Amino acid sequence: MEALLLDAGNTVVFLDVDAVAGVARAQGVEVSARALAAVEGAAKRRYEGALGAGGSHEDGWGLYLATLLAEAGVEPQIARALLGPLRAAHDELNLWRRVPDDLFGALEAARAMGLRVGIVSNSEGRLPELFAAVGLGDAFDVIVDSAIEGVHKPDPEIFRRALARLGVAPARALYAGDLPAVDVDGALGAGLHAALIDPLGFYPDHARSPRHASVAELVADLRRARR
Repeated sequence: MEALLLDAGNTVVFLDVDAVAGVARAQGVEVSARALAAVEGAAKRRYEGALGAGGSHEDGWGLYLATLLAEAGVEPQIARALLGPLRAAHDELNLWRRVPDDLFGALEAARAMGLRVGIVSNSEGRLPELFAAVGLGDAFDVIVDSAIEGVHKPDPEIFRRALARLGVAPARALYAGDLPAVDVDGALGAGLHAALIDPLGFYPDHARSPRHASVAELVADLRRARR
């Protein structure tokens, strides 16, 4: 293995549900961060289904947050009305901005194994700014963002572009992300190895690839496999 490619949202940076609740509160809508976190699995599945059906990341973004709020008890019409303020907050600093404490050590361990480390993400074209803001500014050898590329996962082309920039063959790379139909199937379709990152156990029956609770757990398993 020569390269470890990772999704961004819900793999290396996670939704700041406190920030989402704060935006809602500023608009006069009370919803708890705990309630939002508890239903994120439903939002992930709606987003995954939308992209699998050919929808855009932008439409999926709105669907994700509207579903999250509605599942947490906000009236659907009010949830949709909150998308504008949430988008403004997201544009100021990506709402997917919470970094797990163990990620930094995991990325260092991957590099110590001789792996090139990169990002392949469906995003809005501002990942370098986000990573700089959360302390990951120098963490990745390549960042491939769907908004810049004009192609998004699960299209195999976006994975191929990342590999071409690294000079790594698909069979020598592993991709890990949090959505089976978008990340795992997309990577496998491009000829990469794949792994699912499932920190909250949303996909207990997933069998198309190995499943890990975190990037740190994945890297630890890769290190053990090399011994």
